[in-house]
Amino acid sequence: MTGLADWTKPGSFSAGRDPLGFQAASVRLYTLLVPGLTNVTNRLRYYSFYCWMLWQFEQSHHTTREDKWIKFIRRCEAALALCCQVGDAARAYGMAGSEWWRTAAADPATKTYDLVAATNRPGQDNQYLKAPYGNFGQFYAASMLEMGLIQGSATRVYGVTDPAGKALAVALQDEHPAACRLLSRAVAAGRISRPDCKKVSDAFHPAQLDPASREAHLLNVFLQGGRADDPTAPARRTSLRNLLTIVSDATGDFDLRRDLYVQSGKLGDASCDSRNLTRWRAYFVNEFCHIALEVWLNAIVDLSERATEPLTIDAIATALAMLAVADATTPMEGFAAANAVKTLVGEHELGTVLLGAASFKGKPLPQAIAGSTTLILSLWHRWKHAAALRDELRGETVEGRSAEGVFAFLDRNAAANARATIAALIKKFVIANHLTIAGQKLATGGRFTYRFTLDDGCVVDGEYAEYTYTQPRIANLLTFARDARLIDPDTDLITPAGENFLCAT
Repeated sequence: MTGLADWTKPGSFSAGRDPLGFQAASVRLYTLLVPGLTNVTNRLRYYSFYCWMLWQFEQSHHTTREDKWIKFIRRCEAALALCCQVGDAARAYGMAGSEWWRTAAADPATKTYDLVAATNRPGQDNQYLKAPYGNFGQFYAASMLEMGLIQGSATRVYGVTDPAGKALAVALQDEHPAACRLLSRAVAAGRISRPDCKKVSDAFHPAQLDPASREAHLLNVFLQGGRADDPTAPARRTSLRNLLTIVSDATGDFDLRRDLYVQSGKLGDASCDSRNLTRWRAYFVNEFCHIALEVWLNAIVDLSERATEPLTIDAIATALAMLAVADATTPMEGFAAANAVKTLVGEHELGTVLLGAASFKGKPLPQAIAGSTTLILSLWHRWKHAAALRDELRGETVEGRSAEGVFAFLDRNAAANARATIAALIKKFVIANHLTIAGQKLATGGRFTYRFTLDDGCVVDGEYAEYTYTQPRIANLLTFARDARLIDPDTDLITPAGENFLCAT
């Protein structure tokens, strides 16, 4: 440990992402669970709109010049966001450019809107969106390629696939020809009137999808994983089924994170896909473990900052371990069994408490530090013999940085002294992992993300930071289910269409 290199702290500091290397395993797990959308593909109807947009460019421009393409997509996106702000701002969340247009759209005195100034400087500030290739290129293109709705080319000018992508484009065109003409005319002219905005919104707003339309049918085929040639379909279909099961089972408010971890009620039925549910549990176990380690990370910063003289790694790890293990002679396995949280709900609640501590840029309270030990050992005690869950974690673990790495470490030290084992765990999974990850980021990207550094084996120059859970796409999957009217967006009750999907074989 003392052989780790010292670094000179520069003038600026970034907390960085994934400072312990655990978040990567969570991301790999949820990517397998909910493919075909991401945390920034926010509304279902963008998939049909973008298919129509690409088809329109093919028909009207007959070119693969990127400058023409960029101008076209940026105006299309900005116009759509503007129209939906004029038509129904309250339900236009998740649309690129909504904040840009909010004030102007709310002013009824504005009769005509300029689309050119909002879009003509790609990559610069003071635009509806800075990303040069728009919301489509930044966030949606990869997912739409993955599911086979669009096809690439030698440039970044994409086309729709036939039949999947073109079918969505044609459905939108056939069902809303007048609005399509208005939007196409506005994009070509670079301006649009307020009355025309309202007409386009009535047709294209993501909250106005007609469940009886051909467009809605095709979007539901995608969402429900009904296309045999879509490689993302099976996993998304299963996660959607489990999400709708939670909604159907709820007697009041539901919490998707809690319910996918606890898996009570109908999720416990034999008919539910066990691989999907095991993978969800593995994801949450990794998240809980990471949160607990992050609390320790801020606690290390606190100890180093408050010390009157530099503290060694061993002294800091031992001091933290003493907060959780009062008896210096207690064996590891017995201590874990005696202090394990009794229920899955209790583990989730403790994780939520520790999330609050980790998301605060400052000194964790002693009970949070002790709670981190309790949560990690409780997870190990509960899941150490769960081979399927550990296999899921193992498959997404790199260099031991996941809850599976922690479990394997505790397996090897099950008969050892609890306090000494916790101290060694802190040294390995917090101190060493953080310095390794921060060093890799500095070497490859020039980003200084150290929360602390070493000086002659002592921890110095501590910086508090904030950490929160990863976002495993289920929030957007829930939004898509509401957009598709599988869940009523006003009551959050499952609809007959949602029930039909659940009952389908």
